[in-house]
Amino acid sequence: MAAHEMMGRAAATQRAPQPPLQTGEPARLPVLQSLLPWWRQLPRLEEGLPVWNGDLIAPLRPWLAHLLMVRFPRNGAMPRFTLYGSALTRFSGTDATGRDIDTGLMPAFEGAAASYLRTHGAARPNWSRVRVELPGGLGVRYSRLLLPFGCDDGDRRLLGIIHFDDPPPETAAGAPVRLLIEQEAMLVC
Repeated sequence: MAAHEMMGRAAATQRAPQPPLQTGEPARLPVLQSLLPWWRQLPRLEEGLPVWNGDLIAPLRPWLAHLLMVRFPRNGAMPRFTLYGSALTRFSGTDATGRDIDTGLMPAFEGAAASYLRTHGAARPNWSRVRVELPGGLGVRYSRLLLPFGCDDGDRRLLGIIHFDDPPPETAAGAPVRLLIEQEAMLVC
């Protein structure tokens, strides 16, 4: 199956009913699952990671508002967001593009930065279920898939795809929140 077909199917699942879970399968993984075969079939560097290039963003267009990208420089400098989608910006109240991962987001999202570092270190895909508690007892849940990439220049990238269970409230921006990672798993390459 071609990458653009997989991406089309992935985008369609954002609105489709959830398929039944298989025994032992993390809840909500099916929504993002079609992105794993796409990632697995990409050309690889000697170290085993898929090679990132700007052309890869085209088949991801249906997810663009829900994407984040972190660049890990080979010289050990602080990782930075190079992309932070518009839906993520509206929800968090911050456009993290160009910011360090340790200062780019509100303090409640430190757990997210720790997941980025773990995924980078393991060089394996990471899936998680996240709950964000908002003031007034409101909560937002989402699934997150983190996919590591290598770059020809020796840097590494981490692509994050966020799928909200329901549209997040626009008023979440700037509100004091608490982020809880309910489930997290490193996936098979």
